[in-house]
Amino acid sequence: MGGTRFLVLQMKDLIKVGAIVLLGVVLVILALVFLVPGRGNRSTEMPGAEGVFVPGTYSSTIILNNKPVEVRVTVSENEILSVDMSDMAEIQRVFYPLFEPRMQDLAEEILRHQSAYINPSTDYPVTTNILQRAVKAALDMALLRH
Repeated sequence: MGGTRFLVLQMKDLIKVGAIVLLGVVLVILALVFLVPGRGNRSTEMPGAEGVFVPGTYSSTIILNNKPVEVRVTVSENEILSVDMSDMAEIQRVFYPLFEPRMQDLAEEILRHQSAYINPSTDYPVTTNILQRAVKAALDMALLRH
């Protein structure tokens, strides 16, 4: 009778450990789903035929050398039409010479793929990241909220 009691206690322990492991796996999967960038809002990745944007021009601001520079995105109901940056002041061009050429390259990629969620080149990742975040912020304003 002592052996059966020992076996029951061991089975309870196995069930507890199994439940804890299962809970841990579920928590890890949920964390990955919610924390991996670019997985949350798919509508700015690939506009569909149903229309995901409110047509117009939307902008977000980057501060360079204590002066604002606007990043503008123009959209139709179903596509990204243009991405550009307002004219930079001469002092901004001197201190941030990579912003204008990177913006042109990024705009071409965004228009080609119709998505702000692209993997830009590894050249100048900080500059590209700043510009890409500004474009995403402008696109978020253009999204049609259901």
